[in-house]
Amino acid sequence: MSDSTGPGGTSGGVFYGIDFGTWASALVVLRRGQPPLAVRDPVSAHGATFVRSAVCLLPDGSMLVGQAAQNSRLRYRERFRAEFKREFGEPFPHRLGERRFSSEELTARVLGFLVEQARRAVGAEPDRVAITVPATWERARRALMLDAAEAAGLRPETVEVHTEPVAAAVYALHDHGVDRERTILVYDLGGGTFDLAIARGTRDGLTVLGSPGGLPHAGGLAIDQVVLGLIRDRCPTALDCLRSSGESEGNSGSGRRADDRAAEVLRRRTQLAETCTAFKQQLSVSPEHTDLLTMLDPPVEVTLTQDELREAVRPLLSDTVAECERVLKGHGLGWADLDLIVPVGGSSRLPMVGELLATRSGRPVMDVSEPELAVATGAAWLARGAVPAHVAAPPALSDAPPEPRRVRTFPAGVRALLDAGLTDRMVLEAVRRART
Repeated sequence: MSDSTGPGGTSGGVFYGIDFGTWASALVVLRRGQPPLAVRDPVSAHGATFVRSAVCLLPDGSMLVGQAAQNSRLRYRERFRAEFKREFGEPFPHRLGERRFSSEELTARVLGFLVEQARRAVGAEPDRVAITVPATWERARRALMLDAAEAAGLRPETVEVHTEPVAAAVYALHDHGVDRERTILVYDLGGGTFDLAIARGTRDGLTVLGSPGGLPHAGGLAIDQVVLGLIRDRCPTALDCLRSSGESEGNSGSGRRADDRAAEVLRRRTQLAETCTAFKQQLSVSPEHTDLLTMLDPPVEVTLTQDELREAVRPLLSDTVAECERVLKGHGLGWADLDLIVPVGGSSRLPMVGELLATRSGRPVMDVSEPELAVATGAAWLARGAVPAHVAAPPALSDAPPEPRRVRTFPAGVRALLDAGLTDRMVLEAVRRART
């Protein structure tokens, strides 16, 4: 797929912009004479303008999506999946209960849920839909995203695919008054990936310079792991006990009692993961945050500060800045050639992100009010054709036929683990731990 838009300058109708994310997804609707409308998850307690990229297959065969799935993850732990965007396009399934689903099929369920909420909100079918994907995705996975969109009930002739940083650049140009010729760098730090693009343009149009860049495993989930490391520094014994209890439960035989113990360990581990996310979110707006970690035995009160997180996350953020410098150099540019840096994605709310970008670049960094919706909003403007976009000579999106995806073969033991519902990433992690 190319990053060209559909019919240019269309002013009427209904247009969807969809940002399918690793941790959460968003859909923004554009209608003539109306401000952009972000659809909401009806189950979310706070009416969040995003939907968790999570599914849960109930015993009756129905599928929960979003917050409803998240709420059911402990009761139906073997029927719950999240973060499956990481395995999008891989040739092995996720097992939910007795059924198996590919990542593309699960993606279609999330897209279908978003589309259903949009239809309820506006009462009309979309004339055009733009779906965004990471800049690092090759043609084959972009084609699979189109298949997922069709499976979600969207008419194929109305759907187009754009990269996430391109959509974010359109958002900056259209919604933030970039009304003269400028060269901008879009820094997209999302839940699971980091993407960037360099663009030149005005409100009359946008030219993306060659292929965008990115890092596939740098994002909010990686920052959560950094937070977990800080917590472990505070209470290593309690964390080790939680980890070892999970391993011992896995070897404690079978039966109802063993299942109950395993469920309890899973519940505590899930609470710890959610606590790490909460610390990250709180430290994006407060200089410090304190919480009582009741999932540990005994419970431990932990306080973390922005300064501690700033130092701990610096290597990860430095990698993203180095990727920016690599892409700039590839285009014969340097920081001084930029007029503006636009940070988007929910993880860019952390103040150390803007601080590091400003320090390393010496260039202005835009203050984006809703970074979580920037990509979906830009995609909606692309669907409407409000900002014509052109990609200058993108080698990754050439007209050459896509290379066939490599299909992996596995030993019988590994195949059994995959059939039991583990992803390849889980299996590899287990092997790595067994070797250390």
